[in-house]
Amino acid sequence: MSEHVARVRAAYAACRSYRDMGEASVTIARGPTPWQRTTQRFPVQTAFVRPARFLLEWKVMGVGPHEEWPHAAAWRNARGLFAWETSVEQAAPRLVSPGSLAEVLERWSPACGGCSTLVPRLLGLIGGDDPLEGLQVAGEDELDGQRAARLEKSLVGGVFVAWIALERPLLLRTFSRLRHSPERDAALRALAARAELPAELRKLVVDAPPVSGERIVETTLFLRPELDPALDDSAFELAPPR
Repeated sequence: MSEHVARVRAAYAACRSYRDMGEASVTIARGPTPWQRTTQRFPVQTAFVRPARFLLEWKVMGVGPHEEWPHAAAWRNARGLFAWETSVEQAAPRLVSPGSLAEVLERWSPACGGCSTLVPRLLGLIGGDDPLEGLQVAGEDELDGQRAARLEKSLVGGVFVAWIALERPLLLRTFSRLRHSPERDAALRALAARAELPAELRKLVVDAPPVSGERIVETTLFLRPELDPALDDSAFELAPPR
């Protein structure tokens, strides 16, 4: 295991509280020209105080005021676990009654570039496959004035990259690039049938419709994390928008 990954795991497992503001960006390229690329952006914020207080809120960035953007949130406080999400088909936010925090965060993950599950896994709030497993140091970069180790690993049809701050063990950014094609889809389905994929990826492969054309999907998650910030109970009370 990389020393940087070990430090991040230890720091996130031991922190008393956590907060971040960030954004996921998902770009899908269906051909070589600029107009064959589409990009969607998902602002996200997370707050957490041990043992169980938690908040995750994300939006789908669009045109117009942010109140009009699709919007979802899940939070847990002394009163229980709550969640809601907006929809263009409904005038009021749809209240969700999740059986568990993991259930709602994993359901949202494919729709928001994975931003709903990455940090909660590091904090030990939900189970699943560790996204940092298998990373190896590939170099160093400067991100927003911070020196960071760049770590990489190969995926089926692509690559996953993570940047970890050198001064403090903070995950600052992740990037994945995957080439989707009928050939890759067939190879993944063969691996899934032999149970040679991580459980979460295996479910995504089995549940997804067959791939009929080629495309490249690039997903970047930008984070501005804080370990052990002072957070009071008001951080975990969120009223649905009106």
